[in-house]
Amino acid sequence: MESSLPPKERQANSRRWLITAFVIYGTMVGGLLGFFVIFPNAAYETEAENARTATATKPMRYEGVIANWNRYRTKDARADAR
Repeated sequence: MESSLPPKERQANSRRWLITAFVIYGTMVGGLLGFFVIFPNAAYETEAENARTATATKPMRYEGVIANWNRYRTKDARADAR
């Protein structure tokens, strides 16, 4: 089936689509490159590393809670002994 557009208009129309696709593709690639330039460590962090960091900080926080609980229990035991 032949198009009703003249050949020059058909060629201009396909060039417009090609330029539009190139601009969209270029924007996506440029955005990704910009992201990795701004956040260089984001490409190398994994969930395992993030979990390891979280678990490394938690025991220190809970040690204080355990120490307070032990202090409370020893106070309570001394009060019961009287």
